[in-house]
Amino acid sequence: MLVFAALHVMAPDLPWLRRLELFALDTRFRLRGPLSPGHDIVLVLIDDDTIAKFGRWPLPRQRFADAVNFLGAAGARVIGIDLLFTEPDEAGGSGDRALAGAMRRAGTVVLPFAFRFDRDGAGPLPDDIARSAFTSLRRGAFFEPAPLRPTGVLAPLAPLGEAAAALGHVTIAYDVDGAPRYEYPVLGHDLDYYPSMALRVVQLYRRLAWSDVTAELGRGVWLGNHLLATDPSMRLLVNYLGPPGRFPTVSFADVAAGAVSPAMFKDRIVLIGTRITGVPDAVRTPFSAVLPGVERLATVIDSILRGRSLHRPVYAPWVEAAWMIGFALVVALALSRLSIARAALLAAALLALWLVLGQFALVRFGIWSAAAVPSLASLLVFTLLATYRYGLLDREHRRIRAAFQRYLAPSMVEQLAQSSLPPQLGGEQRELTVMFCDLRGFSGISERLDSRALTRLVNAFFAMVTEAVLAQGGTVDKYMGDAVMAFWNAPLEQPDHARRACRAALAIRAGLARLDAEEDVTGGVALDCGIGINTGPCTVGNFGSRHRFDYSAVGDTVNIAARLESETKTFGIGIALGAATAARVPELATLPLEAIQLRGHDRSVELFALVGDETRRESAAFLALHERHRRFAEAAQAADWKTAAALLAELESAAPADLAAVYRRLAERLPA
Repeated sequence: MLVFAALHVMAPDLPWLRRLELFALDTRFRLRGPLSPGHDIVLVLIDDDTIAKFGRWPLPRQRFADAVNFLGAAGARVIGIDLLFTEPDEAGGSGDRALAGAMRRAGTVVLPFAFRFDRDGAGPLPDDIARSAFTSLRRGAFFEPAPLRPTGVLAPLAPLGEAAAALGHVTIAYDVDGAPRYEYPVLGHDLDYYPSMALRVVQLYRRLAWSDVTAELGRGVWLGNHLLATDPSMRLLVNYLGPPGRFPTVSFADVAAGAVSPAMFKDRIVLIGTRITGVPDAVRTPFSAVLPGVERLATVIDSILRGRSLHRPVYAPWVEAAWMIGFALVVALALSRLSIARAALLAAALLALWLVLGQFALVRFGIWSAAAVPSLASLLVFTLLATYRYGLLDREHRRIRAAFQRYLAPSMVEQLAQSSLPPQLGGEQRELTVMFCDLRGFSGISERLDSRALTRLVNAFFAMVTEAVLAQGGTVDKYMGDAVMAFWNAPLEQPDHARRACRAALAIRAGLARLDAEEDVTGGVALDCGIGINTGPCTVGNFGSRHRFDYSAVGDTVNIAARLESETKTFGIGIALGAATAARVPELATLPLEAIQLRGHDRSVELFALVGDETRRESAAFLALHERHRRFAEAAQAADWKTAAALLAELESAAPADLAAVYRRLAERLPA
């Protein structure tokens, strides 16, 4: 972006950059749409009908004298003839004398002259041209001489130049795309500066003395107290109004013959020019490939009169360069913190904002700001930054997504991928809550169902369990026959991992009841499952070989969770918890059962039953049951078997259906 910003400030006229910017400017004109001119200007066109009536081109000067006499009598405030009368009339001096006399009588005729840029043009200036130079002139701070360097002039015939009320140049410079973008209201030649024809027409129309017009080089032209702002080279960007035909038009033949109402020209600017087939006096604009030169002149005059002139401030390149650098910084920050898609939306919004503000500034304030170069720079910089991020910075994120998308919910995978401190995939020690869920009676189910029905049932069971685990942010470790292993607090930390596991277990039990009711899935087989949950330290990471590995957890905590699941059959419960897990979920409905001795362990493990959520935990029935159960546990711990047996009998008779089997099993396990 720094390269683009430097080019934009230091080399703005590189042809390829210039062409892009001019194309964008034309597009902005078309987006703005046509504008209506004021009512100050009428065009008198020498058209094909005029040539047909008068029989030849060029027209006799007497015809111009007739037109000027008519317009002067009609009260035209300014008459501008956009034709270079550099050669004597073919009819002799009478036509030129007649035209000069008509111009003197009107007293408001402006004639053009043209600067030459060839070596043959050098020589002294005619007196009438020399008198046209600015008499009031001062130099501004940002003045940059225009790239045009005239060597001489094409002046009107001396009698005509002397009879004119004012002279102004009609020099047009073409841009790199072949279109005349600029008007030069002030153009230097030798040691003087000369006005354009449009400027002289405006000066006379506003009835200003020539001494009241001051050229402030580098800033603009003062027309009395009004500043006509230009760029540092004293150029005006032409504000084209639309396609041809924006101004009221009259045929020259009708004016010369006096066949037009004089009221049409009263106190108005009348511009005489050509629109003849085969006569090259037309220019290309954003709206049309052919605009008559006199209508371009009218467009410039109308823009000055109505304050619609466009300009490009001297500070514009610096503002645009600052925006480009700021855009790059914002996008770089966004790409470091957001997804590529969101960063792209932000970049598009910033670029759209710049373009909308630029269009508003052009339409509302006449300020031309660059659009193409900032847009091109923005697109290239975003593409490079996004490619860099995707190719290098996102490589680790993609590896993490590939490793965990089979085990975690999509939201968890994305959170893990965006984590600034991803887990060590090789293996790490961490406290986990591990869950084993086993479909009971699977051997009998396999005998009753064919392979297709059995596959459908197992897949439905795994899908239900997996959804419950992922909904609580768990990691599905593996499917083992008819069982599922899952754990919490890895790969992302979850302070409430025990609570999440218990809620997932309750959801599995509820989902199994719904699944059991779907005979088309179960094939009429009653379903039940046991769930064991334990909390403790584990080693978690990728285990396997270089040919195949899985993200898994190993350790004694895992073994105990598997044993707790098998003990659910012994005690007739659905969900068995280890002591560490039960201690972390005091808000859930749990009941202590007894300590069990695990194979290969010197110590026993306390077993708890998870029988419900917070609602059941706070119910009056459960609170009463829990109190009686506590007394039973105290009696059993004190070896008061008689009291324990009596309390178990009361518990068995008062317990709800889902707990009655628990107390029958406990009664069977009491010493005789």
